[in-house]
Amino acid sequence: MSAPFEAGGRTINAPLLVIGLDAFDPELARRWAASGELPALAGLLESGARCAVRNPFGLFVGAVWISFASGMRPDRTRYHCWDEIDPATYRRRPIGPKPELYEPFWSRIAAAGRRVAAIDVPHARAKPDGAALELFEWGCHDRHFGLHGAPEGLARELSAAFGVHPVLGLQPWRARHFSPDDFFARKGGKYRGPAEEARLTRAMVAGVTAKGEMLRALLARQDWDLFLAVFGESHAIGHQQWHLHDEAHPRFDAAGRDAAGGDPILQVYKAIDREIGRLFARLPPDATVMLHLSHGMTGHHDGTHLLDELLARLDGAGAGPVRHAAKPAFRGLQHVAALLGVPIGLRNALGQALRGDGAAARSRRRFFAQPNNSVYGGIRFNLMGREPQGRVRPETLEELTGLLEKELLALTNVATGGPVVTALHRCDRHHRRAPDDTMPDLFVEWERRAPIETVFSPALGTLCTRYTHWRTGDHKPEGLLIARGPGLAAGAEMPGLAVEDLGPSIAARLGVGLDAVDGRAAPWLAGAPLETEKESAVMAC
Repeated sequence: MSAPFEAGGRTINAPLLVIGLDAFDPELARRWAASGELPALAGLLESGARCAVRNPFGLFVGAVWISFASGMRPDRTRYHCWDEIDPATYRRRPIGPKPELYEPFWSRIAAAGRRVAAIDVPHARAKPDGAALELFEWGCHDRHFGLHGAPEGLARELSAAFGVHPVLGLQPWRARHFSPDDFFARKGGKYRGPAEEARLTRAMVAGVTAKGEMLRALLARQDWDLFLAVFGESHAIGHQQWHLHDEAHPRFDAAGRDAAGGDPILQVYKAIDREIGRLFARLPPDATVMLHLSHGMTGHHDGTHLLDELLARLDGAGAGPVRHAAKPAFRGLQHVAALLGVPIGLRNALGQALRGDGAAARSRRRFFAQPNNSVYGGIRFNLMGREPQGRVRPETLEELTGLLEKELLALTNVATGGPVVTALHRCDRHHRRAPDDTMPDLFVEWERRAPIETVFSPALGTLCTRYTHWRTGDHKPEGLLIARGPGLAAGAEMPGLAVEDLGPSIAARLGVGLDAVDGRAAPWLAGAPLETEKESAVMAC
């Protein structure tokens, strides 16, 4: 198979091109590359070196891209989930990233005199007085600051030339913490019908195409040293239409898939592959290309929607079967309120009051569910000396952790007869803690091969509630990096890296050292001679 770097169009003087594929599942990528569905990716896998990328344990869903950008661990960037429980008040509140706590690696490379462009890195905020060209939230699954860029006027210029993203450009200029794909083509009800499924798929593919056109125009604008761009459509389509990809999914809908023109995940992946191939074709043979598949996707099978009730029962303060059974209705009311424009703070406060999981109830418990997205459940202790109304003495933490582990591991998934929880993990064995952080104290690892809706144990009894959210896909932690360029051995399987190592490695390849970060430049990726590869592998571990 020929390398994907054919001549064509205007070529650039040996840049470093870094393309991020947000939640583009590495397992599917390899499978479809091998079957010929993704030719650009297949060519890069053949001609480049590759390695696994380790993401922040337990917190990776919200933290992965910020750790990529900052070179720091989540305890320093202080963001791992879209909402949190305020340690001082026990109130649940929406939050956004805190870019004031770190400077992205591309900004630091630009400050060192390199010519840098960065497009659509999730959770990023442009630096108006910086040296880099930046455009963010044009086509991101995660939105916070609205479509914006630097220098001033860039975002307006590009939206005039290429439009706004047909799905991810919903309310493009508004600063708001939300995911636009959650609201696209769902006006007929909570779940999309076949026509709405088809509309979403077509619009997502159109967004990929428009993104590719914009990136090629920006790539040709000048001779860049670093050109960094992320495709967010793979993330959004995985959440929204996994049930049209996976025939074993309980909500698999053949009519919806037929209306969409086939597997939507494959369609979007093929569109992205086509656009990155067109980018590759603009590059000279000595360019360096890095393709970062941030994390994966699978079915949204977890027990996070059951966790707080399970913990309440363990603590002797169960919500009771009537109120718990009504919780899916509360989520539907939340969606209606969102469509009507009710502010998120008011929606959350009303929802907490209806569900009985407000601040007052939480303050009386020994432990409660801490927001942590949904792949890993989060448990927070109401700890004396940390929480204002703490009920757990620090010296009893080990005993209480053992109790939680015993009872959660005893749960059975009634539908399968298998376990609900496979392990409990202490957060402080993976992350540095601070008294004022909002991390969980324990991570709950779910058995995710099947839906978790009815669970039983002798101590907790039976708890039954359907997972009713419209997102049918959720994340896997595995990431993948593929890199092609001078000094990188074709087809080589290299030692794995942590995601926070990528920024320092990219900077080092451009001759820029980054200090005050947690990540380290991997010599094999940063440009060390091949003869030091064995030594570099040891250093990178």
